[in-house]
Order: sequence, then structure tokens, then C-alpha cells
Amino acid sequence: MFGFRKQGAQAKRKMSPVKSSSFRWRKSYNWIFLLLPIALAGHYLSRMNEMMPIRSIQLAGSFENLNQREVEQALQPYIGQGFFALDIHELQETLNARPWTESVSIRRVWPDKLRVTITEKKPLARWDDRHLLSESARVYPADTAPFAQLPLVHAHSHAPEWALHQFARLEAQFESVDEKLVALRVDSRGAIDIELLNGLQIKLGRSDVDRKIERLVSIYRRQILPRREQILRLDLRYSNGFAVAWKKEVLQGRDEASIWSNTNV
Repeated sequence: MFGFRKQGAQAKRKMSPVKSSSFRWRKSYNWIFLLLPIALAGHYLSRMNEMMPIRSIQLAGSFENLNQREVEQALQPYIGQGFFALDIHELQETLNARPWTESVSIRRVWPDKLRVTITEKKPLARWDDRHLLSESARVYPADTAPFAQLPLVHAHSHAPEWALHQFARLEAQFESVDEKLVALRVDSRGAIDIELLNGLQIKLGRSDVDRKIERLVSIYRRQILPRREQILRLDLRYSNGFAVAWKKEVLQGRDEASIWSNTNV
């Protein structure tokens, strides 16, 4: 009995490698069955790209400053590329690199078309002599000469979004006294200078800007407006008042203090 059990155990040990080998073969076949459809699909798509090239590109958008001819030339190399193989991301980067492009939308249209929609930047202000500021607070290079009517908004060490916000706040304050703000400049120290349409320059400094503007607006109609044509610049960087820089022709032969007729400002 003992010998029979031992012989059976040996037989089992001899049979086990055969089962393991058979399992490995079945596992390999399973991988082949999984990879074969993928390979066939890849081959099919490759053939489809050869058989289905992009034949036309539809360009949509309202262009005022974006050169449509240049955009069409940039799209030309993509005609003839495979419908599925065309790199949409590369095409978007090519079009977004143009200064006047705000956003790009690209869609494949079965079986052989692309639809490209471009949104153009809308200039809101001049940033400097060579850049404009868009409605979305993006600074971009452009010929600023045709946009001389736009306000100047520039911040040396602040984000464009912050500069636009400051301009909007101050613009609303001066609208209450029927004056138009046309320029806001912020230097590297954060000091703010502004200018009105009538040419009046105002230095606000870095701190208490809201309080200074409120004080100026409160006396503007009574004290500043009657003398507006005589004043070159107001300096509001004082805690208890402000300084006035008169135009040279006003000061000739006159005492500066007498211009205010001893009025406390």
C-alpha cells in the first residue's frame, strides 16, 4: 500500500509540468487574439487615411484686423492630410500663434472636411506704442496707430487684469462729473498717474487712491471745473490737500496764490 501511494505521488509530479506548459501556450494565444484586432484596426485606419484625405477647409469668423489671406495660406498645407491622422493640436497652435487670434475651434466634418472657426481679439486699450490690450486682458503686438482713439492703460509691474480693473473704477468716478478718463499709467513703484480727455494730468501716488479721488470729485465742479483750462496738472499725493501746476501762460505776470482767491482747497 505504501509503495502504491508513493508511485502515485511521483506520477502526479511528472504530470504537473505538462499542465503548466499547456497553460502558458493558451495564455500566449489569448494575447495574440487580443492584439490581432488592434493591429488590424491600425492597418485599416492607415489605409483610410490614404483613401480619405482632407479635401477642403471651411474657415469661419468675422475678421477686421486678422489677415484672412494669411490664415488661408497657413491652412493650405493641411489639405491632403489624412482625415484621422491630421494633428488638430498642431493646427490650433499654428493659428493661435497669430497676434490677433483670441481662440480657435477645429472640427472634423465627415468624410473629407475641416471646419475652422477663429475668434478675433477685440482691442480695448493701448498698452504702449507697440502693443494693444484685448477685452480679455491679453497684451499682444500690433500697429497701434489706427487705435489712437483707445485709452492708454499700462502697468509697469502689475498684471494687465489689475490695470484694466483700476481704469474701469476710476473711469466711473470721473463720469460722475462728466469727464472722460483717457490714460492710466502705473510705474515700477506702483504709483498711478492718470489723464483726462481735456488734457488734465493727475498724480495719485501709491496709497489711498479711492479717498483721493473721492475728495477730488467732491470739489471738482466748484473748484476745478471753472479753472480747468488754466490747470496743467494736479498732484494728489498729499494727506491734507493737493498741489496745482498751472499752465505757463496763466502764471505770466500773475501771483499763483491769487488765482485761487484765497480759497481753501
